This record gives sequence, structure tokens and C-alpha cells, in this order.
Amino acid sequence: MTTKKATKKKANKKVAKKAPAKKPAAEQTIADAAAEAATDRYPLDTLEAASGDVYQVDLTAHSPQFQKFEIAKRIAHTLACSTLVPDAYIGRPNDCFVAINMGAELGMEPFQAIQSIAVIDGKPCLYGDGLIGVVRASPKCLWIEERISDDGKTATCRTQRDGDPNPIEASYSMDDAVQAGISNKPNWKKHPKRMLQMRSRAYCLRDAYPDLLKGLGVVEERQDHDDTPPPVTEYQLPEKPKDELLEQAKEVFGEGVEAAPTLAEVERAMHQSDSMEELLAAGQKAKLLTPEEQGTARITYKKMRDALLEPGQ
Repeated sequence: MTTKKATKKKANKKVAKKAPAKKPAAEQTIADAAAEAATDRYPLDTLEAASGDVYQVDLTAHSPQFQKFEIAKRIAHTLACSTLVPDAYIGRPNDCFVAINMGAELGMEPFQAIQSIAVIDGKPCLYGDGLIGVVRASPKCLWIEERISDDGKTATCRTQRDGDPNPIEASYSMDDAVQAGISNKPNWKKHPKRMLQMRSRAYCLRDAYPDLLKGLGVVEERQDHDDTPPPVTEYQLPEKPKDELLEQAKEVFGEGVEAAPTLAEVERAMHQSDSMEELLAAGQKAKLLTPEEQGTARITYKKMRDALLEPGQ
């Protein structure tokens, strides 16, 4: 909605809404300041100057909604520049921003959301520990009970939802895993009881609390998902259009001018590096990438550096 800023009105008109009298700064407490900041004045407010003139002022930039949006953007940028977040979020502030907002809908703090939400096959998912944490934090959950059978081949999860007279229960067994074709996956061979527990938990809590989980999947469940990829259609890639600015620069400065490298070219050079000198040279090219691409290249650089510096290499 387009608003007019500082639109002067006639002084003889009554003020539609006057702001409450403010306390002197010396008497104003933190609670008073917070209450004043939270006053709903979005997007217009009517103010009266000392001269008696009445103005309409656009306060969009001071609205709680706008401030929350800006704070989330700053937090996302800070986390994306850090190495203390999962690799999938390093150098990707937009992904961090989306994860933070998804977590906020689940009642999570920003850093908790980054650590608990992952993207599997293009779908945002919660880790099993984050899943049960979200549910237990809600007053809608009265209790959750999990158990493993004596033979270790069946896991069961039960929960009681407030207002529901009957508990909800789900079980998952090794026979189910064999039938689904996932029992031979590495995690199932190494940690069968844990994987059975995560499966039964996911089924039970998603059935009992769909309103709390907002349609998010479960990481441990999605990682086992094994869909057959669709057939790839063969087609001729279009020719890369000529960079007009590059051609113009070559006309002026000669053929020595080169285009800035792409992220794929930089990562390929890093993977093909056989020495630290070659890796450092590839790292210099990464400086010409965008900030988001530099974050991705930084992950590749660290992995290759550790591999080259590993004893015996």
C-alpha cells in the first residue's frame, strides 16, 4: 500500500488518534520503552506537532514485523559467514534465512533451527532429536514413551495428546526395514536400534502432531528414501552466449583479457590440485566469485587442503 509521508492536514481538524503521553526519559523504565516500541502503528500513525499541525507519518520501517524481518536477515548473514554451522549453510545466507523462519514457526531459536533443520532431496526436514524437542516443548503433548523390544528388532513410540482420550502408537521392526529395502544401508547395519527408534518416532509424532510439525519431514527417514530417478532426456546444450563486455575489453587490451571464473571451474581446479601450490592458485581464483559462491568454494578448499596435508600424502 502506497502511503504519503508527512502529508500536512488542516490544523483545525481533530486528531484521529493521539499518541499517549510519554514519561520523561529519567522516569521511563525498560518495560515502558518496550511497551512503547510494541505499539501497533503500522503502517500509518497520526501525529500532532507543537504548532497544532497534524501529520500522517509512514512508520513501516519501525513496525515490529519489519524489524523482525531485518533482524532475521542479519542473523542469517552472520551465520552464513561462520564455520560453526553445517556445511550446507556456509556461504548461503538465503538458506539460513529460510531455515531460521521455519524454525521460528516451530518455536526454535535461530541457531537451534540451523542445527536441527536439513534439506534432503530438496525437502526441509528435522533431525529426530529436533523432532521430539519441538513436540515436548508444546503443551499439547502430555507425554512420550519409547521402547525397544527385548530382541532389539522392534521399536515402539507412544504419545498422549492433550484432549485426545486415546494414546497414539506406532511401531517399526526389522521386518519392515527388510520389506522397504533399507536394512542393508550402512546406518542400519551399524546402528539398527537407533534407526528403528527414529522410524517409530517419526511415524508416531507426525501422526499425532501434524499441526506442530508444519509438514516437515524427518532426516533419518528421508535419508533412507530411495526413489528411482526419472529418465534423463538427452538434449543439445545451447551455445554459451558471448560476453559482449569481454569482447570489447579484448578489442582494447588484447587477447590477454579473460572472463571471471565460474564456481564450477574453481571447484574443478581445486579437485584436480595435486599440491598445495596448485590448491592455493585455485583459491586465488575464488576471490573473483560472489560472496555466496565464495562460501561454497571455501568448503571445497578446506576439504582438499585437509586431504593434501593428511600424513602419507
